[in-house]
Amino acid sequence: MNNVFFIKATLAVALSFSVCTSLPVTAKSAVNSVIEAEDSKKLLRSKLADLRFFSAKFTQQVISETGDLLEESAGKLALSKPNLANWHTLEPDELAIVSDGSDVWFYNPWIEQVSVYSLSAAIAKTPILLLTSKDESLWQQYTVLKEPAPKESVISSNANQINERFVISAIDPNSQIKNLTLVFSAKESKAEKQQSSELSQFSFHDATGQVSHIKLSDFDAYTVPNESLFKFALPADVQIDDQRVN
Repeated sequence: MNNVFFIKATLAVALSFSVCTSLPVTAKSAVNSVIEAEDSKKLLRSKLADLRFFSAKFTQQVISETGDLLEESAGKLALSKPNLANWHTLEPDELAIVSDGSDVWFYNPWIEQVSVYSLSAAIAKTPILLLTSKDESLWQQYTVLKEPAPKESVISSNANQINERFVISAIDPNSQIKNLTLVFSAKESKAEKQQSSELSQFSFHDATGQVSHIKLSDFDAYTVPNESLFKFALPADVQIDDQRVN
């Protein structure tokens, strides 16, 4: 299974201003951090709510804990709400991951095997599925923090482009994925004379210390992906590893 997939995300607490002003400085800082995290989560979920579907090409790099390049790959993906996803790695080896809304299929043609998980179990292994979920209980498993994007990640071809960076961290210390980072690029449309926001990059930091960086291109949030992308056709003569009963 490709180690680019995993995750969990977020904490929600509300405290009044009057309580904040009566607390010591350290307590105020803690309260402010909680409020900031809640505001970050609301902002991110608002952006994701506007993103009903999209398709894109991707390039991926997997970096070791010591900074070594372990793997490079490329392919295409499509997502649609609720809970539909198609991740298709084309280079250097083919790999397909398809969520049909209830089950998630991991197909590796090289070893002629397909593993199938229930959607709830696969979310932890396939963090990209979080972008398609409206499940409140799922989001309560993560914290979200909006961070300034590093200068090197800001797309400089257009002065109006500004990146927003959200770090989604698992509350469970035993989670396979420690955090998921999403980067949105805000682009001004000259035709419509307004700014639109699109997901341009994301990365996963797993429990082994490895980081997977994914950059998107040909991002399309206007064309509804074909329904056939979210239906897995079981190839003939492949071994099936059915994990849905576990």
